[in-house]
Amino acid sequence: MATVSLRGLEVLETLAGMRQPASLAAITAHLDLSEPQTFRVLTNLVDEGYIDHPGRSGYRLGSRSLALAVMIGPRPALLRIVYPALLRLAGKTGHGVVMHVRSGVDRVLLLGVPGPRDSDVDPTSLFGERSPLGVGASGRAILAALSPELLAGVSRVDVSDSHLDAIRRRGYEMSFGENHPGINGVSVAVVIGEAVIGSLTIAGAEELLNEPNLARCADQLTTASKDLSRRLARILGPEASAEIDALDL
Repeated sequence: MATVSLRGLEVLETLAGMRQPASLAAITAHLDLSEPQTFRVLTNLVDEGYIDHPGRSGYRLGSRSLALAVMIGPRPALLRIVYPALLRLAGKTGHGVVMHVRSGVDRVLLLGVPGPRDSDVDPTSLFGERSPLGVGASGRAILAALSPELLAGVSRVDVSDSHLDAIRRRGYEMSFGENHPGINGVSVAVVIGEAVIGSLTIAGAEELLNEPNLARCADQLTTASKDLSRRLARILGPEASAEIDALDL
C-alpha cells in the first residue's frame, strides 16, 4: 500500500512540474516506471479528482490538487501581494510576468500572468515547475544575489564567476530559449535585506522580445521588483528567508 501511495505522489509531483496537459509518454519519461504502471497510477488519480484527463490532449492537475496546494502552499497574504504586482507589470509591458522563489538549490515557479501582447505564452500551465538555479535567467539572477557562503553550496552548471559579476553590474540577466524553446526572458532578483527570496521575470515569444527589447524592459522590471520586495517585507518580517524556507516549496 505504501508503494502505491508513494507512486501516486511521485506521479503527481512530476506532472506538477511539467507543461500541461502532458501526454502519458511524456510523464512516463520522467519516472522510473513503465508506461502501463504510470497509466494505472494516473487513472487512480483521475478517479479521485487529483488529475484531470481531458481526452487526447493529455493530463493536467485536477481541482483536488489545486485545493490542496492552496491549503499547504504559500500563505494567501503572499499571493495577494504578488499577483497584483505581476498583473500591473504585464499590463505595462504587454508581456508575461512570472515570479520564482528559491527552494534550496532550485527555483520554483510560484505564480505568473500572461501578457496582453503575448497571449500565446501562458505561464499558468507551468505553476510548480522546478529548475536548477544555474539554468535560465531567473535562476542566474538568484545565483548572482546569493552570499558567497550560499553560493558555495549550489551547482552553477556552466555559470562562471565573471558571468555572475556581469549580472551584478547590470542588475539583470537575460536568457534565450533555454528552458522553453522560442521563449526569451529578462530577470531580476527579489531581495529583502540580505535574504534572496527569488526572482521576477518578464518573458515572451522570441519574435517580440529580442535582446534590445529585453534590455528596455529591465528598468521597469527592477522598479517592480523593489516595490514587491518592500510589500513582501511587511508580511515576511525580518526573517524573510526562513519564512520562505518554511513554505517548503
